Amino acid sequence: MAQTPQTSQPRGEWRGDLTGPRRRVLLDTALSLLLLLFALACQSGRTSTAAGLADGPTRWLMLPDEVRQVQRMRTNREAVDWLESFWRRRDPTPEEPGNDFAKTFYQRVEAADRLYPEAGIRGSLTARGHALILLGPPPVLRYGQKRVPTWAPGRPGAKPDIQTRDVVIESWVYAVQEVEPALRQRMAEEHPDIEEMTLVFLVEPQHTELLEGEKFLDCAVEAAVQSAGRPAQQE
Repeated sequence: MAQTPQTSQPRGEWRGDLTGPRRRVLLDTALSLLLLLFALACQSGRTSTAAGLADGPTRWLMLPDEVRQVQRMRTNREAVDWLESFWRRRDPTPEEPGNDFAKTFYQRVEAADRLYPEAGIRGSLTARGHALILLGPPPVLRYGQKRVPTWAPGRPGAKPDIQTRDVVIESWVYAVQEVEPALRQRMAEEHPDIEEMTLVFLVEPQHTELLEGEKFLDCAVEAAVQSAGRPAQQE
């Protein structure tokens, strides 16, 4: 996962900056503390091993076989060991200290929690939070409206009262040639004719739904795994 480019967001502004030795030391320390706090939470019984992994934003990065591994966990030690292995598979420079991919992930989680909370759900667990975590902020952001039908219940046996309402459509656009190299390569393998990745969201006051673009998020999940641990393509 490359460092997130500077861009503006509709509900605030977030800029990631990983430059400078002091900044790197602070982020290394923060990541170590996160792993430690997770282990302590498991040991104290404040969270179940599977729920702490599969129900949080980490789930957006999991491959299907990793989801099954988490579901089979029975001990806290398994959870901690699994988490260490999970981030190791996604470390672009394992020979160097720290893990820039993991640090960028936690930065994006923090940004998503701030920008996209919905009706008591933390922002990193919403549709737009999911996309921000995997792809980073969109270079191009477009808004529009769409008229959709709604059905009002009528008397028993009568036809439903069909009405319409306007909803906000939000589109995130990423040029394939400008995304990080691993994702660009994955897109070339899976979708060679696509030059732009467009994610379309239906945005309502209490809920946002991804209408188009799920396949691009799947590519980002697969691209995040380093080549040594990447699943083979299905024939």
